[in-house]
Amino acid sequence: MLKPTLTSRKFPPLRYVVIPVIAIVGIVLVIVTVFKQVPRVPVAAIIVAPPKSPFDLRIAGIGTVLPSSDVVSVGTAIAGVVLEVAVTEGQQVKVGDLLFRIDGRQTQADLAVGNARVAVAQGKFSGVKALPRATTLREAQAVVASANAQLVDAQGRLKRLEDLGLEAATSRNEQPRLEYELAAAQAGFDRAQAQLEEVKQGAWAEDVDVAKSEVLVAQAEVARLQVQLERESVRAPIEGTVLYVDIDLGEHVVPGSVQQMVALGKLDPLHIRVQIDEMDAWRFRPEAKAIAMPRGGAKGEFPLRYLRMIPLIIPKRLLSGDSTERVDVRVMEVEYELDNPSTMSLLPGQLVDVFIEVPADGGK
Repeated sequence: MLKPTLTSRKFPPLRYVVIPVIAIVGIVLVIVTVFKQVPRVPVAAIIVAPPKSPFDLRIAGIGTVLPSSDVVSVGTAIAGVVLEVAVTEGQQVKVGDLLFRIDGRQTQADLAVGNARVAVAQGKFSGVKALPRATTLREAQAVVASANAQLVDAQGRLKRLEDLGLEAATSRNEQPRLEYELAAAQAGFDRAQAQLEEVKQGAWAEDVDVAKSEVLVAQAEVARLQVQLERESVRAPIEGTVLYVDIDLGEHVVPGSVQQMVALGKLDPLHIRVQIDEMDAWRFRPEAKAIAMPRGGAKGEFPLRYLRMIPLIIPKRLLSGDSTERVDVRVMEVEYELDNPSTMSLLPGQLVDVFIEVPADGGK
């Protein structure tokens, strides 16, 4: 049997070999190219280690640093243009210290007019109370004397006519005229006498009351303007530190604005309000130890002293920023006081991590 020779073997066509090789090389090149173009992201190192609780069993919560007086937002009760800003952030103030002043020139002008009206009303009241005046009394007495003289004269002329007799025609014509003059003189005397009595009695009680009321009305208007002028000078309601100032000279401010114009707070001591998940509320004990740790890698533990618990479960408002954090959680709020009130490493508004120890029995 004859063996096939090398020349007698049949090889596949060249295209069946070259094309698959080219395809495989192309795929390898694509893979290498893609790997070279994709940047390699280094694994981020942990820069700030998360806070670690010193308690084996604990409740964790987010706390907010607050002034012991809470943050007092001071506004204005009167709209106007700011004429003076008397404080800056960090300044210590006492009760009654000026914070800022609103332009009160119009009120000052109205106050000057009001004081003048008070003076006029008081003058009228004093004049009414001074009745009767001596000059008015002498004048009334003189009028009475004059009327009395006219009355005596009329009586005398009529009497002389009657003594002459009524036979003459002249007497009969003169008598009615003299009787009329006598009656007129008598009426004038009575009127003068009545006016003298009225002058002697002085002012009526009703007139005195009216004059006194006018004085009171004028004084009340002055008092109102003084109060308005005082309200235009906004003063500190508490003793503490100026935390925030957000007004400038010439700025127009209005009452009820959402803008926080000046914020005050008492920083000695500081308080921390902690939000505890409602699922852990039953484990909380007021007498348990609690500490606060600042965020951002700052070292330090701040012992806390229990103050009070707000007896109301509310929706959670402070969020930690964790992507897995639920936003439909309800929390219980507890307020603590820093045992070291002199520390200034914590500031109002700062968030801290709070850990509260839980008894070994789980708080049962």
